[in-house]
Amino acid sequence: MAVAEIRNAYGGIYESAYASSKKEAVKQEENRELRRTEETGKVSNGEYLKSIQKQVPYVKLETGFALSMKKDKRAGVITVNPKLLEKMQNDPEAAKKYTQTLKDIERAEKTGDAYYNALGGVVERTSHWYVDENGNFTHFAYTRRDDKLNKKIRKETQEKSEEFIEKTREKAVKARKEQKKAMVKKLEEKRADGNKKGTEQGVRGEDFRYGENIIVEFSKDGMEALTKGKERSHSDLKGQA
Repeated sequence: MAVAEIRNAYGGIYESAYASSKKEAVKQEENRELRRTEETGKVSNGEYLKSIQKQVPYVKLETGFALSMKKDKRAGVITVNPKLLEKMQNDPEAAKKYTQTLKDIERAEKTGDAYYNALGGVVERTSHWYVDENGNFTHFAYTRRDDKLNKKIRKETQEKSEEFIEKTREKAVKARKEQKKAMVKKLEEKRADGNKKGTEQGVRGEDFRYGENIIVEFSKDGMEALTKGKERSHSDLKGQA
């Protein structure tokens, strides 16, 4: 606990010192620009940038010498090279041209915001622009989305697909069983039909003269043969008598 408190205390002192140092640096820069303005009679870059900022309120103008590629979750930040600002102050045509460039970037930034807002699910977005001393601009952007709606749709689609596959598999198994059952039934019927024909042939060839008790299966033709056989057997008995 004591170590943590000491660490926090030193951390607080460091942060306070850093903030004070940063404020002092900004103040010194403002003083230098003020002295430069008084000496040259021209508006400082900082003051000039503020005047341009009023014309492009949707974005944030800053001065710098390079494109920032930090994923700092800041969108619509335009860094302008100080030399370009000086050129714009000295040349009205350049001021008109490059102010329009900044307005075009502002319009692009609005379009990007509208697109991602309509798309939804954006949890992090960074968009940095840099306009160099010749008025050429470069852009860095980073966007991270957590598309819960599409996740839900993909999950439902996957579940329905798995359900469809399972039902299809069950139908295929059932169809195979029914097909196998039909084949077995057909084979048994064929086998029974063959046995039946063999029995009928055996009945036609039997001799019933002595009235032997034989249990057989027979069709109509077999019955007729059996009847005729009995008649012949009775006639033979009478002749012997």
